Amino acid sequence: MAKKKTVKPEDEDELDDLEDELIDDDISEYPELSEKKEKEIIPLSEDDDDIEEEEEFEIEEEARFPDYKHLKLNLTKTVGENDYELVIEGQSHDFCNILVKHLLKTEGVNAAAYKVTGIVPAQIFIRLDKGKIKDILFEAIESLREEVIEVQKLFQKLT
Repeated sequence: MAKKKTVKPEDEDELDDLEDELIDDDISEYPELSEKKEKEIIPLSEDDDDIEEEEEFEIEEEARFPDYKHLKLNLTKTVGENDYELVIEGQSHDFCNILVKHLLKTEGVNAAAYKVTGIVPAQIFIRLDKGKIKDILFEAIESLREEVIEVQKLFQKLT
């Protein structure tokens, strides 16, 4: 281990001078913590001083139902003749599960399933018996929309 070298003054006079310097540099006044200072109001612009009356604003009533969120969809045909893959960006298990249930209730759909991972957007796989995919998707979404409106009306009655 290395020892620290300490410098010792040769005279005691030098030692007294060092002590005097240290004592003079000490802080002798501390701020009072118990005193509360008034906050100073600083106007943001020169025009703020001229304002005498406060303006009253009317609060607009919010719409009963918020605007619809438009989804980013990508529909592609896969291996089979009636197999399709629908990619939906920004959706979780909740929406995909409900949409697949409505797709399975729709006439012309043989099978429907979904896969959600954190890496790629949600994928819904659809196999049709008959019909056009766009018509079937439209029917499923309309039945989902009707169910959502019914639920909104029920919740409005509760509140």
